[in-house]
Amino acid sequence: MRKTVMVIVLFVALAVVHAHVPLSGAPPARPDGRPATIAHDFLDMEKEFGVSEAHYRAVDRIIERAAAGIRVRKGHTTDEALVVLRTLDSIMKNEGYRFGRNLLLSRGLEKRTIDCDNYCALYTAVAEALGLPILPVYAPNHSFVRFFFDDGTYLNWETTQALVRPDTYYIETLRIPVESIRAGVYMKTLSRKEFIAVEYNNIGAHLMTAGKYAAALPRFSAAVELYPAFSSAFHNRGSSLYALGRHDEALADLQKANGLDPSRAGTHNTLGDIYLDRKDLDRALAEFTASIELDPTNYVPYNSIAIIMKMRGEEGKSRIWSEKSRRVRERHGK
Repeated sequence: MRKTVMVIVLFVALAVVHAHVPLSGAPPARPDGRPATIAHDFLDMEKEFGVSEAHYRAVDRIIERAAAGIRVRKGHTTDEALVVLRTLDSIMKNEGYRFGRNLLLSRGLEKRTIDCDNYCALYTAVAEALGLPILPVYAPNHSFVRFFFDDGTYLNWETTQALVRPDTYYIETLRIPVESIRAGVYMKTLSRKEFIAVEYNNIGAHLMTAGKYAAALPRFSAAVELYPAFSSAFHNRGSSLYALGRHDEALADLQKANGLDPSRAGTHNTLGDIYLDRKDLDRALAEFTASIELDPTNYVPYNSIAIIMKMRGEEGKSRIWSEKSRRVRERHGK
């Protein structure tokens, strides 16, 4: 998951929202006697990737330690909420977990390296088991949690940094378009089924990175069915369809993803690839240009523009863009 860190003045941001806050009380027990938390569900979804009893026990241990160390009550103050959140962070650290890029919760538990979605799954699992008002929130390629108060206000907790962050921090550092927030794509508190969609998307992305595009497709389809404004899943499904040569379907998904989140450079780049394949050079050029504006550190669209210029017979411009591509690749390595 992408992480962008800025030095800003830290303050607690409380905002009035209309969101579902979980009811107190433990979730129903599973057939194996464990509480039916989101983290246990994630592990169930990952069974084909080698999930074992040890993974479930790791989640159980975190919940048990949280139950022993957190005072659960109604009507938390801000200070009490911070004690809860800092206690959860300490439990994770004492168990040896550190932030690192990862897609599957099971792999993160194994390696003690967990990403933002893994952290949110564990925080939410504790919240479900103990009846705490903590829910996950999705941002571009990132997630964090919110602690809700009785009056509907909340504070955002950045699990990867153990810091309170205002909404503006995420909007500014992740450059979230206003229209994406209004459409419910980002910065919304996720329902349980929408968080399940995030896990489907992560499993699909895990398969996609292994080149298993066909196997990834049903995961992305499940994600968009549960979370219809999930731009990342539309992007990933479109990219997988493109890799499988199903270009018309890929174009539809990528256009949908772009409509939900016009700030994703990768979507513009793959749209450019499709238009280039179709010899629609003007549209391809527009998409590659947009991709560069959003992410000038990726050499690929520079090289694609060089190809367009060569196809147009503009050899001089082609050489210029090719040289730009080379420099960007040397500087940024991607």
